[in-house]
Formats: sequence, C-alpha cells, structure tokens
Amino acid sequence: MKVPQGEKGENVKRIVLSIQNQLLSEALSRALSGTGNFRPVQVPTDRLQDTAYLCQAMQAQILLMDVANSPAAAMARRLEMGQKVRGEVPSCRLVLLCDENADPLIAQQVKEAKQVGRIDAFFYASVTTAYLTAALDAL
Repeated sequence: MKVPQGEKGENVKRIVLSIQNQLLSEALSRALSGTGNFRPVQVPTDRLQDTAYLCQAMQAQILLMDVANSPAAAMARRLEMGQKVRGEVPSCRLVLLCDENADPLIAQQVKEAKQVGRIDAFFYASVTTAYLTAALDAL
C-alpha cells in the first residue's frame, strides 16, 4: 500500500478514509481532493486492519470511518480502531459517518460516542458533499 509523500502546501489536511462502500470512498476522495484542502488516502476494503498504520505513516490529521451493520464497520470495531489510532497519532481527529435513515440505532450510538468524547465529530450520510468537505476542513 502506497502512502503519499509531501505535496502542495502545509495547509493541506491529511485524511484517511476507511469506508466500506468503495464507490462512496472514491467519491469522497475525489470531492476532498477537488477542494485543494485535503490529501485523502483510502484504506482498501480488504485491508481495514491497515487503518492505524496508514494514519501513523501519514501523520493523518483526520480519520473518517463509516459505521454500518457489517462486521468490519460495526460501531464497536470502529471505536476500537479509533482508540488504536489515538494511541499512535494523538492529534488525529476521529470522525464517523453513518446513514441515519437506514439505521437509526447506529445513528444514536454514533451521537452518543460524540457526547462522551470517544470521537471528535460525526456526519449523517444525507449531508451534501459541500457541507461535509467544509465541516471537515473546519476541524
């Protein structure tokens, strides 16, 4: 797995995307790259165990993970990965993305994780790309 080396200015935020849906991951990566404010790296869906490694290797400023009912994207697993990343890259912001319409229970769990400080931010999948990129840039 190739970790990108320095590009552009210092204001470009390094973000790791750990998103199960490859189509969504690629779309988010393109949208983030297109702003000129981010350097995204996608974790391959078959290599989610490499998420912490990528965050550490890039000194990621943001880790964006989706939460879903699949075993790899389950809430407990995502929080566990977040703790591991925080142990290796304490300054990395943990951000979760979930579909509040498809699974209100997961949406509630994500909101509670934010309330108790286990994550830095969360977004529902129904937000626009423009809003998501602006909010991530503001972190």
